[in-house]
Amino acid sequence: MDPYDIVIKPVFSEAVYELIVDSGQNKLVFEVNRRSNKHQIKQALEEMYNIRITKVNTLITPYGKKRAIVTLAPEYPAIDLAAELNLF
Repeated sequence: MDPYDIVIKPVFSEAVYELIVDSGQNKLVFEVNRRSNKHQIKQALEEMYNIRITKVNTLITPYGKKRAIVTLAPEYPAIDLAAELNLF
């Protein structure tokens, strides 16, 4: 699968803002293709944004959308990638 078919868009809300900035957890949230698995999501994001991901958690929202909560490696600050994606 093409990485751009797997990752639909980044998600931004107040809760995601806390994951990025306030708590220092170094996490970002993306809406992803419902048929993709964690390994495909990790490979796609690493290829698209030239980052290293240590962990991927997924969830299905009540609206039927799939979201991936990714933890970035310490040498890749989530706030820098969020700024690159124009989330602020």
